[in-house]
Amino acid sequence: MTSKDKKPLWQRLLSNRRTVQTAALFFSNASFLTFLRFIPCGYLQCSNCAISTFSCPLILLQRGAVMASMGMLGGLDSKFTASATAAVAMLVFFGALFGSFGCGWLCPFGFLQDLLGKIPLKKITLPGWAGLLRLPLFAGLVVIIPYLSRQLIFCDLCPSGAINRLWQEAAGIPLFFRAPEGFLALASLMFLASILLGAIFIHRPFCTLFCPIGGFVGLCNKISGLHLTRNHEKCVACNRCRDACPQGIDPVRDPAHSQCSRCLECSARCRLLNAEFRT
Repeated sequence: MTSKDKKPLWQRLLSNRRTVQTAALFFSNASFLTFLRFIPCGYLQCSNCAISTFSCPLILLQRGAVMASMGMLGGLDSKFTASATAAVAMLVFFGALFGSFGCGWLCPFGFLQDLLGKIPLKKITLPGWAGLLRLPLFAGLVVIIPYLSRQLIFCDLCPSGAINRLWQEAAGIPLFFRAPEGFLALASLMFLASILLGAIFIHRPFCTLFCPIGGFVGLCNKISGLHLTRNHEKCVACNRCRDACPQGIDPVRDPAHSQCSRCLECSARCRLLNAEFRT
């Protein structure tokens, strides 16, 4: 490997993605760091968990929508205004700087789906348009429906939140079958079960089809500071990078695809493909 083709130092240090994902899972649910919960993260993380370190930006946006519908959103000193603004700022920051890197390397629920995907069964590759639903879900479940219904509807259905509910059930805090939340809690549990089952056959089905955060930051892949580059002079279109992509994306033809989670499996397979920051 020549110095020109050598991976950047930061990428070599983070070459073991599973180690980074495990560390992110720990720090996202570190009870001794819960004083940081006022900070929203750039990936899916249930804020209702007692040991959660950060706030999920989706719950902050939903609360902002509910408060806006009640005429309570406004003023620089409003905590609801501040939290909703912080959530938007974090999503824009993550998207503009890293694109969907947080999805591939930091998101605990994405990590869980990755582990289930390791089960050696035949996989199904979804078509390229499969992720088009994510942005409408962002607008509908995170903004419009909470504004109209004054309920945190995405949190009620979120499969990551369902894991938290199961944990609370085990701790003796009954949240299932309690009216009127019981139906939505049961629906989220069924949704969670379908996602976990689907993850055995489809790479990250929730991330690919439903995740509002993934839809937003994935759209930012085209403009993000972190981007994929290849050595055009030496590339012979062998398709090794395409074959390595769990999403079935061709990184040579579309290195900024919205469904790319920046897992960098393609870069690990081919030394001519690198993840770099724009200068």
